[in-house]
Amino acid sequence: MSIAIKALQQFLKDEKLDAFLVMTKINREYLSGFTGSAGVLAVMRKSAMLFVDSRYTLRAKRESDLPVRDLKKLSTYLTEVKHKKIGVEDRITLRELAQLKKIKRGMGWTQTTNVIEKLRSEKAKTELAAIEKGSRIIDKVFERVKREIRGVKGIMGKRGVTEADIAYLIEKEGKRLGADGLAFDPIVAFGPNAASPHHFSSSARIGRNNFLLLDFGFKVKGYHSDFTRTLFIGKPNRLQVKVYETVLQAQLRAIEQVKLGNKASLVDQTARKFIAKKNFGKYFTHNTGHGVGLEIHELPSLAPTSGARRGGPNFSPASEDVLKSNFVVTVEPGIYLPGRFGVRIEDMIVVAKKPRIMSKVKKDFANMLIK
Repeated sequence: MSIAIKALQQFLKDEKLDAFLVMTKINREYLSGFTGSAGVLAVMRKSAMLFVDSRYTLRAKRESDLPVRDLKKLSTYLTEVKHKKIGVEDRITLRELAQLKKIKRGMGWTQTTNVIEKLRSEKAKTELAAIEKGSRIIDKVFERVKREIRGVKGIMGKRGVTEADIAYLIEKEGKRLGADGLAFDPIVAFGPNAASPHHFSSSARIGRNNFLLLDFGFKVKGYHSDFTRTLFIGKPNRLQVKVYETVLQAQLRAIEQVKLGNKASLVDQTARKFIAKKNFGKYFTHNTGHGVGLEIHELPSLAPTSGARRGGPNFSPASEDVLKSNFVVTVEPGIYLPGRFGVRIEDMIVVAKKPRIMSKVKKDFANMLIK
Protein backbone atom coordinates (compact mmCIF):
# COMPACT_ATOMS: atom_id res chain seq x y z
CA MET A 1 0.00 0.00 0.00
CA SER A 2 1.35 3.42 -0.98
CA ILE A 3 2.61 6.05 1.43
CA ALA A 4 -0.12 8.39 0.14
CA ILE A 5 -2.89 5.91 1.00
CA LYS A 6 -1.42 5.46 4.47
CA ALA A 7 -1.43 9.24 4.88
CA LEU A 8 -5.09 9.30 3.82
CA GLN A 9 -5.85 6.57 6.37
CA GLN A 10 -4.25 8.72 9.07
CA PHE A 11 -6.52 11.56 7.94
CA LEU A 12 -9.53 9.28 8.48
CA LYS A 13 -8.43 8.56 12.04
CA ASP A 14 -7.74 12.21 12.78
CA GLU A 15 -11.11 13.33 11.41
CA LYS A 16 -13.01 10.34 12.87
CA LEU A 17 -14.15 9.15 9.44
CA ASP A 18 -14.81 5.50 8.65
CA ALA A 19 -13.90 5.64 4.98
CA PHE A 20 -13.08 7.90 2.05
CA LEU A 21 -14.35 7.52 -1.52
CA VAL A 22 -11.98 8.84 -4.18
CA MET A 23 -14.06 9.53 -7.29
CA THR A 24 -12.12 12.09 -9.32
CA LYS A 25 -9.98 10.47 -11.99
CA ILE A 26 -6.77 12.37 -11.27
CA ASN A 27 -6.78 11.59 -7.53
CA ARG A 28 -7.85 7.99 -8.06
CA GLU A 29 -4.96 7.52 -10.47
CA TYR A 30 -2.51 9.13 -8.05
CA LEU A 31 -3.47 6.85 -5.16
CA SER A 32 -4.13 3.57 -6.98
CA GLY A 33 -2.24 3.70 -10.28
CA PHE A 34 -5.46 2.92 -12.19
CA THR A 35 -5.76 5.20 -15.24
CA GLY A 36 -9.25 4.25 -16.45
CA SER A 37 -12.17 6.67 -16.50
CA ALA A 38 -14.78 4.65 -14.56
CA GLY A 39 -14.03 3.66 -10.99
CA VAL A 40 -14.08 4.50 -7.30
CA LEU A 41 -11.27 3.99 -4.80
CA ALA A 42 -12.58 3.13 -1.34
CA VAL A 43 -10.06 3.80 1.42
CA MET A 44 -10.82 2.50 4.91
CA ARG A 45 -8.77 2.92 8.08
CA LYS A 46 -6.91 -0.36 7.60
CA SER A 47 -7.57 -1.33 3.98
CA ALA A 48 -8.35 -0.04 0.51
CA MET A 49 -9.99 -1.48 -2.59
CA LEU A 50 -10.65 -0.38 -6.13
CA PHE A 51 -14.13 -0.65 -7.67
CA VAL A 52 -14.06 -0.40 -11.47
CA ASP A 53 -16.39 -0.81 -14.42
CA SER A 54 -16.13 -4.39 -15.71
CA ARG A 55 -14.59 -3.09 -18.95
CA TYR A 56 -11.53 -2.05 -16.94
CA THR A 57 -11.07 -5.08 -14.66
CA LEU A 58 -8.02 -6.53 -16.39
CA ARG A 59 -6.46 -3.10 -16.87
CA ALA A 60 -6.99 -2.21 -13.22
CA LYS A 61 -5.35 -5.44 -12.06
CA ARG A 62 -2.34 -4.66 -14.24
CA GLU A 63 -1.99 -1.06 -13.09
CA SER A 64 -2.84 -1.33 -9.39
CA ASP A 65 -1.69 -3.56 -6.54
CA LEU A 66 -4.97 -3.03 -4.69
CA PRO A 67 -7.85 -5.54 -4.63
CA VAL A 68 -10.15 -4.92 -7.61
CA ARG A 69 -13.95 -5.30 -7.40
CA ASP A 70 -16.85 -4.72 -9.79
CA LEU A 71 -18.15 -1.15 -9.59
CA LYS A 72 -21.73 -2.45 -9.42
CA LYS A 73 -20.92 -3.94 -6.00
CA LEU A 74 -19.90 -0.64 -4.42
CA SER A 75 -23.38 0.15 -3.10
CA THR A 76 -23.73 -3.36 -1.65
CA TYR A 77 -20.34 -3.10 0.00
CA LEU A 78 -21.11 0.26 1.60
CA THR A 79 -24.48 -1.01 2.78
CA GLU A 80 -23.09 -4.16 4.38
CA VAL A 81 -20.15 -2.65 6.23
CA LYS A 82 -20.60 -0.47 9.30
CA HIS A 83 -19.42 2.78 7.73
CA LYS A 84 -21.45 5.72 8.99
CA LYS A 85 -19.17 8.66 8.23
CA ILE A 86 -17.59 8.72 4.78
CA GLY A 87 -15.43 11.46 3.30
CA VAL A 88 -15.82 12.62 -0.31
CA GLU A 89 -13.98 15.18 -2.42
CA ASP A 90 -15.65 18.52 -3.02
CA ARG A 91 -14.68 18.14 -6.69
CA ILE A 92 -17.34 15.49 -7.37
CA THR A 93 -20.53 16.50 -9.18
CA LEU A 94 -23.88 17.20 -7.54
CA ARG A 95 -25.26 14.20 -9.45
CA GLU A 96 -22.59 11.91 -8.00
CA LEU A 97 -23.27 13.17 -4.48
CA ALA A 98 -27.04 12.67 -4.95
CA GLN A 99 -26.43 9.07 -6.05
CA LEU A 100 -24.29 8.40 -2.98
CA LYS A 101 -26.96 9.76 -0.66
CA LYS A 102 -29.42 7.21 -2.02
CA ILE A 103 -27.27 4.24 -0.95
CA LYS A 104 -28.24 3.98 2.71
CA ARG A 105 -30.15 6.07 5.22
CA GLY A 106 -28.16 7.26 8.19
CA MET A 107 -24.90 7.25 6.28
CA GLY A 108 -23.14 10.60 6.66
CA TRP A 109 -21.24 12.15 3.78
CA THR A 110 -18.48 14.58 4.76
CA GLN A 111 -17.27 17.01 2.13
CA THR A 112 -13.49 17.56 2.16
CA THR A 113 -11.28 20.09 0.41
CA ASN A 114 -7.79 19.46 -1.04
CA VAL A 115 -7.04 16.44 1.15
CA ILE A 116 -5.47 14.41 -1.67
CA GLU A 117 -4.29 17.49 -3.54
CA LYS A 118 -2.09 18.37 -0.56
CA LEU A 119 -0.60 14.88 -0.60
CA ARG A 120 0.15 15.29 -4.30
CA SER A 121 2.12 18.50 -3.68
CA GLU A 122 5.13 16.63 -2.30
CA LYS A 123 6.68 14.75 -5.21
CA ALA A 124 8.35 11.35 -5.00
CA LYS A 125 11.60 10.65 -6.86
CA THR A 126 9.78 9.04 -9.79
CA GLU A 127 7.46 12.04 -10.10
CA LEU A 128 10.37 14.49 -10.02
CA ALA A 129 12.16 12.43 -12.67
CA ALA A 130 9.16 12.64 -15.02
CA ILE A 131 8.86 16.42 -14.59
CA GLU A 132 12.62 16.78 -14.98
CA LYS A 133 12.52 14.90 -18.29
CA GLY A 134 9.77 17.22 -19.48
CA SER A 135 11.95 20.19 -18.57
CA ARG A 136 14.91 18.82 -20.52
CA ILE A 137 12.69 18.40 -23.56
CA ILE A 138 11.43 21.98 -23.12
CA ASP A 139 14.98 23.35 -23.18
CA LYS A 140 15.82 21.51 -26.39
CA VAL A 141 12.59 22.59 -28.07
CA PHE A 142 13.15 26.21 -27.09
CA GLU A 143 16.62 26.24 -28.60
CA ARG A 144 15.18 24.74 -31.80
CA VAL A 145 12.54 27.45 -31.93
CA LYS A 146 15.22 30.13 -31.50
CA ARG A 147 17.13 28.68 -34.46
CA GLU A 148 14.00 28.69 -36.58
CA ILE A 149 13.16 32.28 -35.68
CA ARG A 150 16.65 33.28 -36.75
CA GLY A 151 15.73 31.79 -40.12
CA VAL A 152 18.32 28.99 -40.20
CA LYS A 153 16.89 26.61 -42.80
CA GLY A 154 13.60 26.81 -41.04
CA ILE A 155 9.96 27.74 -41.27
CA MET A 156 10.52 31.46 -41.86
CA GLY A 157 10.59 31.22 -45.64
CA LYS A 158 9.40 34.01 -47.93
CA ARG A 159 5.88 34.18 -46.54
CA GLY A 160 7.05 34.58 -42.95
CA VAL A 161 6.17 32.49 -39.93
CA THR A 162 2.94 32.59 -37.92
CA GLU A 163 2.22 31.98 -34.26
CA ALA A 164 0.45 28.76 -35.27
CA ASP A 165 3.54 27.59 -37.19
CA ILE A 166 5.64 27.86 -34.07
CA ALA A 167 2.98 26.18 -31.93
CA TYR A 168 2.97 23.25 -34.37
CA LEU A 169 6.77 23.06 -34.30
CA ILE A 170 6.74 22.99 -30.49
CA GLU A 171 4.33 20.05 -30.42
CA LYS A 172 6.13 18.11 -33.17
CA GLU A 173 9.58 18.58 -31.64
CA GLY A 174 8.40 17.70 -28.16
CA LYS A 175 6.99 14.37 -29.30
CA ARG A 176 10.08 13.67 -31.38
CA LEU A 177 12.21 14.15 -28.28
CA GLY A 178 10.16 11.73 -26.19
CA ALA A 179 7.25 13.66 -24.67
CA ASP A 180 3.91 11.87 -24.42
CA GLY A 181 2.17 15.05 -25.54
CA LEU A 182 1.61 18.70 -24.74
CA ALA A 183 0.90 19.79 -21.18
CA PHE A 184 -1.43 22.46 -22.61
CA ASP A 185 -1.93 24.31 -25.88
CA PRO A 186 1.26 26.33 -26.46
CA ILE A 187 0.95 30.08 -26.09
CA VAL A 188 2.82 31.75 -28.94
CA ALA A 189 2.10 35.47 -28.93
CA PHE A 190 3.79 38.25 -30.88
CA GLY A 191 3.64 41.96 -30.09
CA PRO A 192 0.20 43.17 -28.97
CA ASN A 193 -0.99 39.56 -28.71
CA ALA A 194 1.54 39.00 -25.92
CA ALA A 195 -0.39 41.52 -23.81
CA SER A 196 -3.01 38.78 -23.35
CA PRO A 197 -1.55 36.33 -20.76
CA HIS A 198 -3.48 33.35 -22.18
CA HIS A 199 -3.47 34.25 -25.85
CA PHE A 200 -4.57 31.50 -28.26
CA SER A 201 -1.86 31.02 -30.90
CA SER A 202 -3.24 32.34 -34.18
CA SER A 203 -2.41 32.91 -37.83
CA ALA A 204 -0.85 36.27 -36.93
CA ARG A 205 2.56 36.74 -38.57
CA ILE A 206 5.70 37.17 -36.54
CA GLY A 207 7.14 40.61 -37.24
CA ARG A 208 10.04 42.67 -35.96
CA ASN A 209 10.85 45.18 -33.23
CA ASN A 210 8.62 43.53 -30.65
CA PHE A 211 8.39 40.64 -28.21
CA LEU A 212 7.53 37.03 -28.96
CA LEU A 213 6.19 35.26 -25.87
CA LEU A 214 6.50 31.44 -25.75
CA ASP A 215 4.72 29.53 -22.99
CA PHE A 216 4.63 25.75 -23.33
CA GLY A 217 5.23 22.44 -21.62
CA PHE A 218 5.01 18.69 -22.09
CA LYS A 219 3.61 15.63 -20.38
CA VAL A 220 5.85 12.70 -19.45
CA LYS A 221 4.27 9.66 -17.76
CA GLY A 222 1.25 11.81 -16.92
CA TYR A 223 3.29 14.60 -15.30
CA HIS A 224 3.23 18.14 -16.63
CA SER A 225 5.98 20.70 -17.11
CA ASP A 226 5.73 24.45 -17.66
CA PHE A 227 8.04 27.18 -19.01
CA THR A 228 7.95 30.68 -20.49
CA ARG A 229 10.52 32.80 -22.26
CA THR A 230 9.96 36.06 -24.11
CA LEU A 231 12.19 36.66 -27.12
CA PHE A 232 12.72 40.03 -28.75
CA ILE A 233 13.03 40.22 -32.53
CA GLY A 234 14.73 43.30 -33.95
CA LYS A 235 15.85 46.46 -32.19
CA PRO A 236 14.23 47.27 -28.81
CA ASN A 237 13.39 50.72 -27.50
CA ARG A 238 14.02 51.91 -23.94
CA LEU A 239 10.55 51.00 -22.67
CA GLN A 240 10.80 47.48 -24.03
CA VAL A 241 14.16 46.93 -22.36
CA LYS A 242 12.90 48.42 -19.10
CA VAL A 243 9.84 46.17 -19.01
CA TYR A 244 11.90 43.06 -19.71
CA GLU A 245 14.48 43.88 -17.06
CA THR A 246 11.73 44.65 -14.54
CA VAL A 247 10.11 41.25 -15.08
CA LEU A 248 13.46 39.47 -14.93
CA GLN A 249 14.52 41.15 -11.70
CA ALA A 250 11.09 40.51 -10.17
CA GLN A 251 11.38 36.84 -11.05
CA LEU A 252 14.92 36.50 -9.68
CA ARG A 253 13.90 38.15 -6.41
CA ALA A 254 10.81 35.95 -6.14
CA ILE A 255 12.84 32.78 -6.77
CA GLU A 256 15.07 33.74 -3.84
CA GLN A 257 11.99 33.35 -1.61
CA VAL A 258 11.28 29.79 -2.77
CA LYS A 259 12.58 28.30 0.46
CA LEU A 260 11.50 25.55 2.82
CA GLY A 261 8.99 26.90 5.32
CA ASN A 262 8.27 30.15 3.51
CA LYS A 263 4.69 31.07 2.75
CA ALA A 264 3.89 30.74 -0.94
CA SER A 265 2.32 34.19 -0.76
CA LEU A 266 5.75 35.67 0.08
CA VAL A 267 6.99 34.65 -3.37
CA ASP A 268 4.04 36.44 -4.95
CA GLN A 269 4.44 39.46 -2.69
CA THR A 270 8.13 39.81 -3.56
CA ALA A 271 7.52 39.86 -7.31
CA ARG A 272 4.46 42.08 -7.02
CA LYS A 273 6.14 44.69 -4.83
CA PHE A 274 9.12 45.00 -7.14
CA ILE A 275 6.96 45.41 -10.23
CA ALA A 276 4.80 47.99 -8.43
CA LYS A 277 7.93 49.89 -7.37
CA LYS A 278 8.82 50.25 -11.05
CA ASN A 279 5.32 51.68 -11.72
CA PHE A 280 3.99 48.64 -13.62
CA GLY A 281 1.91 47.21 -10.78
CA LYS A 282 -1.46 47.44 -12.51
CA TYR A 283 -0.05 45.56 -15.51
CA PHE A 284 0.79 42.43 -13.49
CA THR A 285 -2.62 40.78 -13.60
CA HIS A 286 -2.21 37.18 -12.40
CA ASN A 287 -0.74 35.07 -9.61
CA THR A 288 3.03 34.66 -9.52
CA GLY A 289 2.95 30.88 -9.79
CA HIS A 290 1.49 27.49 -8.99
CA GLY A 291 2.34 23.88 -8.31
CA VAL A 292 2.93 21.47 -11.20
CA GLY A 293 2.35 17.71 -11.33
CA LEU A 294 -0.43 15.46 -12.54
CA GLU A 295 -2.23 18.73 -13.37
CA ILE A 296 -0.65 21.78 -14.94
CA HIS A 297 -2.07 23.94 -12.13
CA GLU A 298 -2.15 22.35 -8.70
CA LEU A 299 -1.19 23.14 -5.12
CA PRO A 300 0.55 25.11 -3.80
CA SER A 301 -0.77 28.43 -5.06
CA LEU A 302 1.75 31.27 -5.27
CA ALA A 303 -0.91 33.93 -4.87
CA PRO A 304 -1.58 36.83 -2.52
CA THR A 305 -3.04 36.06 0.91
CA SER A 306 -6.65 37.00 1.57
CA GLY A 307 -5.50 40.00 3.60
CA ALA A 308 -3.31 41.30 0.78
CA ARG A 309 -6.32 41.44 -1.52
CA ARG A 310 -8.08 44.28 0.20
CA GLY A 311 -8.18 47.14 -2.23
CA GLY A 312 -5.99 45.18 -4.64
CA PRO A 313 -6.39 42.83 -7.58
CA ASN A 314 -9.13 40.20 -7.33
CA PHE A 315 -7.02 37.05 -7.59
CA SER A 316 -8.64 33.76 -6.74
CA PRO A 317 -8.21 31.76 -4.65
CA ALA A 318 -6.23 33.31 -1.81
CA SER A 319 -3.16 31.38 -0.72
CA GLU A 320 -2.21 30.32 2.79
CA ASP A 321 0.09 27.55 1.50
CA VAL A 322 3.55 26.88 2.95
CA LEU A 323 6.42 25.60 0.81
CA LYS A 324 7.61 22.10 1.69
CA SER A 325 10.27 19.68 0.51
CA ASN A 326 9.94 18.35 -3.05
CA PHE A 327 7.19 20.71 -4.08
CA VAL A 328 7.55 21.76 -7.72
CA VAL A 329 6.37 25.33 -8.30
CA THR A 330 6.48 27.86 -11.10
CA VAL A 331 7.59 31.46 -10.66
CA GLU A 332 6.22 33.51 -13.55
CA PRO A 333 5.67 37.24 -13.09
CA GLY A 334 4.64 39.29 -16.09
CA ILE A 335 3.86 42.78 -17.34
CA TYR A 336 1.19 43.25 -20.02
CA LEU A 337 0.73 46.59 -21.78
CA PRO A 338 -2.56 46.45 -23.73
CA GLY A 339 -2.18 47.11 -27.44
CA ARG A 340 1.61 47.12 -27.23
CA PHE A 341 3.30 43.99 -25.87
CA GLY A 342 3.69 41.64 -22.92
CA VAL A 343 6.60 39.97 -21.13
CA ARG A 344 6.51 36.88 -18.91
CA ILE A 345 9.42 34.76 -17.63
CA GLU A 346 8.70 31.40 -16.03
CA ASP A 347 10.72 28.61 -14.46
CA MET A 348 9.89 25.50 -12.47
CA ILE A 349 11.69 25.25 -9.13
CA VAL A 350 12.08 22.20 -6.90
CA VAL A 351 11.71 23.24 -3.25
CA ALA A 352 14.53 21.82 -1.12
CA LYS A 353 17.29 22.92 1.27
CA LYS A 354 18.98 24.14 -1.89
CA PRO A 355 16.12 25.00 -4.28
CA ARG A 356 16.82 24.00 -7.86
CA ILE A 357 15.67 25.66 -11.08
CA MET A 358 14.88 22.93 -13.59
CA SER A 359 15.44 24.80 -16.86
CA LYS A 360 18.97 25.51 -17.98
CA VAL A 361 17.91 28.08 -20.58
CA LYS A 362 19.46 31.51 -20.02
CA LYS A 363 17.02 34.39 -19.67
CA ASP A 364 19.06 37.60 -19.66
CA PHE A 365 17.92 40.03 -22.33
CA ALA A 366 21.01 39.55 -24.47
CA ASN A 367 20.17 35.88 -24.85
CA MET A 368 16.56 36.67 -25.72
CA LEU A 369 17.50 39.12 -28.46
CA ILE A 370 17.24 38.05 -32.10
CA LYS A 371 18.45 40.76 -34.44
